[in-house]
Amino acid sequence: MPTAEAGPGLSDSHGVGAAVAAMGSSARRAGRYAFAVLLATLDSGEQVEILGQCRFLGNDGVIALTERRLLVANAREWDPDVVAINIQPGLTVQGWQDEKSAALVFSNPDGDDIVVDRFSDRSVAMRLVEGYRARVG
Repeated sequence: MPTAEAGPGLSDSHGVGAAVAAMGSSARRAGRYAFAVLLATLDSGEQVEILGQCRFLGNDGVIALTERRLLVANAREWDPDVVAINIQPGLTVQGWQDEKSAALVFSNPDGDDIVVDRFSDRSVAMRLVEGYRARVG
């Protein structure tokens, strides 16, 4: 599979570097360690389509929609939290936003909820909801 160039001698095979480069400096700084956790979680060949910086379980985190699943990771020191959600019927998402930030709640039929909040870019939260709902049907 071809890789996108991330800089001299570097590759961006998952598309994370390009998405991070498009973020503001505060989002890049807040998500720095969570981006590394996310990269370690991605499968070979998996492509990130939408990436957002947020808070997850009280720590700086990231959320990514790939062609296969939704991944949420944070940078909790020494023991980061990572949740993978396989996209399937019955999964729902609700969102809230104000003038400064957004929050999303992903729910599955088993009653497990995943809450991400304090999105640095509300438009990313909206794109995640749209992409997620399009896949769930």
